[in-house]
Amino acid sequence: MPPPPPPPLDINDWWLAAAAAAATGMLPPTASAATPTTGQVGITSAARPGVLSVSNERVVYIGNAVSFGERFRTDSTGVIHILFMDRSSMTLGPNSELVIDEFVFRPEAQQGNIAVNLLKGSLRAVGGFVSKFITPLGRSAAQIRTPTATIGIRGGITLVEAQADSTRGVFLFGEHMQVARTGAQILHTVTRPGFSVTVTGSSVGDPMRLPATDMANLVNQFESRQTTPQGSPGNLMSTNDRPAGLNSPNSSLAPDRAKYVTSDLGTHNPANTLRDLLGSAPTQVQS
Repeated sequence: MPPPPPPPLDINDWWLAAAAAAATGMLPPTASAATPTTGQVGITSAARPGVLSVSNERVVYIGNAVSFGERFRTDSTGVIHILFMDRSSMTLGPNSELVIDEFVFRPEAQQGNIAVNLLKGSLRAVGGFVSKFITPLGRSAAQIRTPTATIGIRGGITLVEAQADSTRGVFLFGEHMQVARTGAQILHTVTRPGFSVTVTGSSVGDPMRLPATDMANLVNQFESRQTTPQGSPGNLMSTNDRPAGLNSPNSSLAPDRAKYVTSDLGTHNPANTLRDLLGSAPTQVQS
């Protein structure tokens, strides 16, 4: 019989694990060669029931490897958080579908490129090393593609909502968000937090401040819709613009977030939490 899935983590445990990985180099970005566009590109660091890896025909659990080309699909209650090798992270909301299209990371230069295809649903992206790099054409090296748009993230935090005929990108924090229609060369840049841009097949709307109710509805998509039984852990991940219990939004930006992580767990060792998360001691990935 297959082993039981790992137990869910408390929200404080998850952020400690992610911070420990960023601070100590326990994740594969420490490899000396460029990460190829094959094989493992990250891990699932949090997951709610209702997430499938369509490519590998399996239910997704915490600590599963994430591979180039993998496709994830969530149902009405599923949520998955992916931590990439360049220390960027993405959270896929319910009723969503995502494909890992491209991933190359050169740790010695802290550069590369990442592109995911959000076929439908909602996604929250937190930039890592790759998102801090701009290509010679002036585009962000970290891109979220949808049926109608391409959204580039430059550090910070961006929310994306994709439907068959429209895309909405919301800039929450960081340097800027780039928006373009699919196949178009003209870039629209958003630098004001809380502003959104809606893209259809024929036009890109002007940046507009997202109403508080719309923002709440979008952010709530990353909350669990299940009732938490008494005595069980709460949500597996933060759903605002910073890790739970922290005061600075800067701490959400990988890899800088490791500098600000604090804990009231006393003698709790975050490195042990990361090992529990992965189910084994971390390993190095070579090209």
